Amino acid sequence: MNSRERFLSAVRRRKPDRAPFNFWMDRRLMARYEQRIGHRHWRVTHYGADVIETFAWLGWPSAPGIERDGTWWQTGPALADWDHAARLKLPNPADEKVYRLIQRDLTEFPDTAVILDMPPPWGVLAGLRTYEQLYMDVIDHPDQVLAMARRVADITLTAVQRAIRMGIAALYLMEDLADSRGLTMSPAMIRRFSLDLVCPHIAAAKSAGIPVLFHSDGRLDGLLPLLIEYGLDAVNPLQPHLNDPRAFKAGPGRRLALYGGLDNCFIIPDGTVAQVRAHVLDVFEAVGRPDGGLIFSTHDIPLHTPEANIEAMVAAIRECTY
Repeated sequence: MNSRERFLSAVRRRKPDRAPFNFWMDRRLMARYEQRIGHRHWRVTHYGADVIETFAWLGWPSAPGIERDGTWWQTGPALADWDHAARLKLPNPADEKVYRLIQRDLTEFPDTAVILDMPPPWGVLAGLRTYEQLYMDVIDHPDQVLAMARRVADITLTAVQRAIRMGIAALYLMEDLADSRGLTMSPAMIRRFSLDLVCPHIAAAKSAGIPVLFHSDGRLDGLLPLLIEYGLDAVNPLQPHLNDPRAFKAGPGRRLALYGGLDNCFIIPDGTVAQVRAHVLDVFEAVGRPDGGLIFSTHDIPLHTPEANIEAMVAAIRECTY
């Protein structure tokens, strides 16, 4: 199997030859590896990872922020108030520059699972208003929020449809709808302000025969039934210090594939090489066996992580064969 075939088999909850994988790091650590190895997709070229997450460069209005600890942190809104929302200039999805990275990735890596990362409108609106303000807006200005969300959804749908025609392997919707305690909004509000708005995106992917994945950090037991209800195929990342992988596999999660499962917070950065290896194999036993449905991945591995732990993680993943 090539990487694209391996990924598609796993996301459809079938057994590939081995569990496919990807991983993410602190951006400064990623840059160090890229400088040393010499390729922007060094995880694929050097470690044999199976997934490339690509992006449509839509260029939403920029908000004020600061760079700290290798990450850009938003400090204020791009949209000061809803009275100016109708005049806010949004990106043009017909602009060819939006798709250059997607085409580059697909052309350079035809046998790799190139998946399109796309935020639902809720995430874009949070960038325009900040999360703190947006949670107030859905109470104080729900009609304005939905009107802007529909404008955003029309733009992202056009980009998704174009990327599907270009040949992406999957659509990957990305928005944090949970935190360490559970859902950040009620299920009714999640439906209204997030998932309902991406139904056309999901339908476009399904019509083309490609799977749809969903990212949310946090404790996901309350979110999983919603993802199943909306026809999602896989979830990311299922942080193991907040979610029990075996409970996931035994409960509603058995209807979803897992893109994730690895502990970037504690074991991979701070464990021994032996602990890292044992953790990878345990996740495979808990979720990957006996019938597939696991694409290994991590959220951002911290800057201080020893290289030996990264090597042990990848070596153990590659032992996970069917």
